[in-house]
Amino acid sequence: MSPMANQIQQEKIYSRTGLAAGSSQTVTWKNPPQETPLSFWAAANPPTAAGQHGTSHGAVEITGVVHHYDRDNYNGDRHSVDITVKNVGSTVTGYDVWMTWLTTS
Repeated sequence: MSPMANQIQQEKIYSRTGLAAGSSQTVTWKNPPQETPLSFWAAANPPTAAGQHGTSHGAVEITGVVHHYDRDNYNGDRHSVDITVKNVGSTVTGYDVWMTWLTTS
């Protein structure tokens, strides 16, 4: 029997634009995979730089991840995750939130 190798999987689960400097936004993602270790990370996506020597900067961090598990004997159980992202930069920026997990092959 050969050893099983773990593979890192990733999926962009949502994108947002227009997050003001210092502001936070919470998005609920429904039905994440269960019984699988998950990791969430955010990547800044600042607006396009304008002008010949223009620059643009974005900086975001995930400040909270809350897992909800609703047991329902009539409609079936439901899972969701609230992910809070904060703009820690000094200008408006967009961002993407990604999920990673391990699978065995």
